[in-house]
Amino acid sequence: MKKLLIIVVAVAVFLPFACKKDAGSTGQPVVTGVRSIDTTKRDSLFTQATPGTLIVIEGSNFGGLQAVYFDDTSAYFNPAYVTNNTIIVTIPATAQTAATNPDVKNVIRIVTDHGETSYSFSLYLPPPFISSITFDNTGSIVYINGSNFEGVKKITFPVSGNDTALSYEVNKTYTQITAEIPPGTPFPDSIRVYCTFGTAAYSYPPPMSITSVSNENGTGGTTIIVRGTNFVGIDKVIFPGGLEGSNIVVNSVSQLTVTVPAGITTTDSLRVQGVLGSAASPQLFDSYITHPSPGYLSTFEQQWTTDNTSFVGWTGGYAPPETANTTYPGASGGAAILWQQSPMSANAGPTSQGNPGLLQLNDVPWVSNTSASIADYSLKFELYVVSPWTKGEIWISLGDWYGWSSYTARYAPWETADGNTFDPSGWVTVTIPLTQFIKGNEFWQTSWNSGGSPASKFSDYPSTALVFMIANDKAEAVPANSINLAIDNVRIVKGQ
Repeated sequence: MKKLLIIVVAVAVFLPFACKKDAGSTGQPVVTGVRSIDTTKRDSLFTQATPGTLIVIEGSNFGGLQAVYFDDTSAYFNPAYVTNNTIIVTIPATAQTAATNPDVKNVIRIVTDHGETSYSFSLYLPPPFISSITFDNTGSIVYINGSNFEGVKKITFPVSGNDTALSYEVNKTYTQITAEIPPGTPFPDSIRVYCTFGTAAYSYPPPMSITSVSNENGTGGTTIIVRGTNFVGIDKVIFPGGLEGSNIVVNSVSQLTVTVPAGITTTDSLRVQGVLGSAASPQLFDSYITHPSPGYLSTFEQQWTTDNTSFVGWTGGYAPPETANTTYPGASGGAAILWQQSPMSANAGPTSQGNPGLLQLNDVPWVSNTSASIADYSLKFELYVVSPWTKGEIWISLGDWYGWSSYTARYAPWETADGNTFDPSGWVTVTIPLTQFIKGNEFWQTSWNSGGSPASKFSDYPSTALVFMIANDKAEAVPANSINLAIDNVRIVKGQ
C-alpha cells in the first residue's frame, strides 16, 4: 500500500510538467527567430551564421520534433534541449553555403510529427585568410597557405599586363591554393584571393634572401652553392667589384650554383638578382683579400709570423701559397693542414704527437669591444676534405700553449651527413656559433662529451689564441688517415 502511494504521488507530480511541455504541440510549428546561446545576447536575433555555430531556434509547437535541416543538411539535436518553444542545436560544419553551392536555399526546415515549417536563414563563411606564400622549384607556381578558401572566384597578382592567375586549385580542406603565376614583372603590392564571403590579401612579391654561401672565399673558376629563398627568374649573380658570375644554374627556389669570376680584387657582399628583386649575402665574399682586424685570426699566407696572416704551428702541417692550390684546388693562398696519419685508440681525446694534428694560432684580437655579448658571433673558416671523413673529430679550443681547457667546441660533420660520410666537393665554409664553445676542464680531460656553459661576453675568454686538435671521443678506434683536411681563413664574424 505504501509503495502504491509513492507511485501515485510521483505520477501526480510529473503530470503537470509533462502536460506543460506538450501543451500546444499539436499546432503547426512556427519559427519566430534565431538567437545566440550566449545569455548576454538573448535579445540579439540574427538571420545568418557560420557552420558549426551553436544556436537557439525560437518559436512554438516544436513538440514531437523529428528533424532540423539547414538547407538539405540534417543537424543532430538532443531531445533534452528541445522544448515547445526552443530548439538548441549546432549548425552542421558540413552544411552548404553559397560558397560551395550557389543554388543553396538559405532556409532552416523544422519537421515535427504534426507538421513542418521553413524559415529564411543564411549560412556564410568567415572571410579568407592568407598566412604565407611559397613557390615551387620552378618559380612559376605559388602555394597560398591560409584558411577559409571556399568559393574562390579569382586570384590576382601585382604584375604588369594580365594580373589573374592562369589556373588554380584549392585543396580539400580549403587551406591551400596552388596557383599558376601570370607572366609579367611584379611590382610591390599584394596578391589577392577573392572568395564568396570576402577577400584576402598578402604582401607580394615576397623578398628574396641569401642565407648562406657554400664557400665565402671562393676563387676565380670555382663553383659555389648559394642558398636562400625565392630565387625566381634569376638573371645575375654579382660578385665584389660588380663582376658577374657565369654558368648560373637555379636548382630550386632555395638554391643555385654559379662559377666565381676571375679578377676579384676587393671584398663586398655577393648579390643575386631576379624577377622578385635582389638579395645580398649576410657575410662578405672574398674577405681573405683584405682580412680585416679585429676579426681575422689567420689567412695562413705565412707560417711563422705573429700577426693574422700566420700561425704558431706545432704539429700542424702547412701548404704555402705557391703550392696549396695544387693539392687543394681553389685555395685562396696558403693553407694549414690537419692530417691524422696514425690510428687513434678508443676515447683517445686529442692526439697530436707524431701527426700533423695540432694547429696553434696566434693571439690576435677578435673584436674591438670585449664587453660585447658573444651571442650573435660565430667562428668561420674554409675547409677542404681530402678524403671522405667518417670517423674522429676536431676540437677547437681557446688558449695558448697547454691552456686549452677553458672553452672548447667539437666539430664532426660526418655524424649528421648522409650515410655518415662528409665529403664535400672543393672548399666549403664552416660556421660554428661561439655559443657552442663550452667551458670546463671535464670537456676535454675527463668526460669527452660533457662540459659547462658557454661564455657570456668576449672578456670571459682567457685568451684569443685558438688551437685546432684532431681528437677521438668515441668508444671505438679510428683508423689511420681517417682525417685529412686543409683549413684556411679563420675568422670571427657577427652572424652566421
